[in-house]
Amino acid sequence: MDLQQQISDFLNWAFVYDGAYQRWMWSTLALLAGFTLGLVISRMLVFMAGQLSGLRHGRTEGGEKTADHVMVDVLAAVIRVAFMAVAVALAAYLLVGFPLEQAEALGLAAIKSLAILVGVWFLGSWLGSRVRKFGRKINRAHAGGETLFSFLGATVRFGSLAVGLVAALQQFGFDTASLLAIIGAAGLAIALALQDTLKAVAAGVVIAVFRPYRIGDVVEVSGQTGTVSDITPFTTVLTTIDNREVVVTNDKAWGNVIVNITARSLRRLDLLFSIDYSDDADLAIRVIEEVLRADDRIRTEPPIWVKVVELTKTSVDLRARAWVATPDWWDARCDIILRVKQAFDRYGITIPHPHHAEAGKAVGPV
Repeated sequence: MDLQQQISDFLNWAFVYDGAYQRWMWSTLALLAGFTLGLVISRMLVFMAGQLSGLRHGRTEGGEKTADHVMVDVLAAVIRVAFMAVAVALAAYLLVGFPLEQAEALGLAAIKSLAILVGVWFLGSWLGSRVRKFGRKINRAHAGGETLFSFLGATVRFGSLAVGLVAALQQFGFDTASLLAIIGAAGLAIALALQDTLKAVAAGVVIAVFRPYRIGDVVEVSGQTGTVSDITPFTTVLTTIDNREVVVTNDKAWGNVIVNITARSLRRLDLLFSIDYSDDADLAIRVIEEVLRADDRIRTEPPIWVKVVELTKTSVDLRARAWVATPDWWDARCDIILRVKQAFDRYGITIPHPHHAEAGKAVGPV
């Protein structure tokens, strides 16, 4: 039999014999339909998640994807895979006689499990957002409410997803008791492997309850300084003054010294000024006091304090202490330093600078 006859026989078998042509056509259509439906539904899921969270295209203003949208992307990928799996099962039935009953059961189980996962995820996200909004309302009456409820909101989302995963697996015939036993064993193994992560979760619970810092506070934790923008069960997110995002695991934050810069409504200015030995120290004190009293941000109580604190080899050091509202501290400090310098210039008070040795002789006060 020549090659041409062999090709002809194969084509006759593939497209004519026993309805093979119809089987190939419907199998191809099943695969295309599964791919298309999975793609459309997953895109709708991502779009709805973006609308629900208020983020365009599932991203923050800086263009980064949030943790919630990463989870939505994972669910979207699962949806596409599930639809393709059902389509492959149907195509296999059409081509080689794979039992249609099994394909139908698998497809129904996949659709139910996906519906449960998507529904639980959206429900958890909605409940989590409600909890956070309630925390913001509480925060108006009691400081720190937003921090605790932000943590609870994240816990609700992750907890809902865990419950939905168990319910989805049940649709494939898994027994609840067996699932719980498997989850328990897996949880023990994961706990041993992720001890540091569990430490972070435990520290996150402690931070949420005792609130050494709150969302919106300026803090120094684990050597990093910034404004607390979020507290999750695992991490504390800081935004630095130059708009960098710093993520500190909660165990590192709780296990180190925590400096809460904005915890108190008032903060003390502590300024050091140096004058030359030939200058009038009493005049310099009066000048500094006048500059401080002229600034409306400086509180009269506790009173302003300006004294000579040290006589060094090259200068007379004066220290000034005054109290301002915490949000005004940095601007007030910079403005007062400038105004004292300008006032010293008007009164002829000099600020000494380090002297250098010249020609083998030290130049400076004897």
